[in-house]
Amino acid sequence: MFLVLRKVLKYLLWCVLFLALTSVLFINFSPTFGSKPSGDSLEKIKLSKNFNGEQFVNILPTEVSTPVADNKFSIIDFFNPPAGKNPEQALPANAFDSTTLKNDEFVWFGHSTVLVKTDDVTVLVDPVFYKASPVPFTVQPFTMQVKHSIDDLPEIDVVLISHDHYDHLDYQAIKELNAKVKHFLVPLGIKAHLLGWGVANEKITELDWYSEYAYESVNFTLTPSRHFSGRGITDRFSTLWGSWVVQSKSLNMYFSGDSGYFDEFKKIGDQFGPFDIAFIENGAYNANWSQIHMLPEESVQASIDLGAKVFFPIHWGKFDLSIHAWDEPVIRAHKAATAKGINIATPLVGEVFTATTYPSNEWWLSIK
Repeated sequence: MFLVLRKVLKYLLWCVLFLALTSVLFINFSPTFGSKPSGDSLEKIKLSKNFNGEQFVNILPTEVSTPVADNKFSIIDFFNPPAGKNPEQALPANAFDSTTLKNDEFVWFGHSTVLVKTDDVTVLVDPVFYKASPVPFTVQPFTMQVKHSIDDLPEIDVVLISHDHYDHLDYQAIKELNAKVKHFLVPLGIKAHLLGWGVANEKITELDWYSEYAYESVNFTLTPSRHFSGRGITDRFSTLWGSWVVQSKSLNMYFSGDSGYFDEFKKIGDQFGPFDIAFIENGAYNANWSQIHMLPEESVQASIDLGAKVFFPIHWGKFDLSIHAWDEPVIRAHKAATAKGINIATPLVGEVFTATTYPSNEWWLSIK
């Protein structure tokens, strides 16, 4: 009996060592984790007033974790969600014909991925078309009636990245997009990831908060958000995060990226607004993340602060990233926006719309 137990323990030990070694090798050598800034990029980081010498910092003190005693959850909750938490049927979606996209039209591809054309410049924001995790076969998109891919997209002039978390910066999508994208605009430090994935140096511009870049007639400004960054275990806060203001002759747009609520929304609105439309994070929230993600009611207030004529809730409807039901974010946002008299756009994934003609129907109510 003792010899059998000894063999079993020895076998288990070897299994643990194998898994540990495999994990270390995966984290250190898998390209999906990205690369560390170096050279000119690192020098720009050191000169940033938003870098304290060791890491990037938020405008005001911010905690990533704000634990609430009666709001506990674990990784098991993500892999074993309760009934009704996620859609049990394919979500409705429209097919998209890129050849028909006109100036000042938008398309939402779920979560925070938005396509827009304005002044004949085509812009894609936070392109995520695959999983939202570095671990294979995890955090997959919900099933859609129409599954969109990189092939559905037109040639892209500018790709905007808000930060380097997996649900906003998709390694596989960037690899496939590279050939059809003319330029990438990213917060400080993210250039290293793109270079490591094969994007040419001359195609990437890094910006600090309130820095601007003009592409033809369209102006892009990286504005602050209240969040954090990191793709690995030890690189948290090593790259900058932010939101985007996009201004053309005919449109003034805002994309929040990920953010907790803060007074900077009002400052951005006063400086760059009013906005024709604001795409604002509204999902994957939790009381335990209260300073880095907004509740839906806060997202609506942010749209007011920004002076947005139309509020578009993003960061929901594609991935299971928190403990709330998949449709809770939009239900709460729609209720709060309606109560405050705020225009809210809620198109289907893949549906073409504008800042003046947009659907606001509650299509999620018919989904089981």
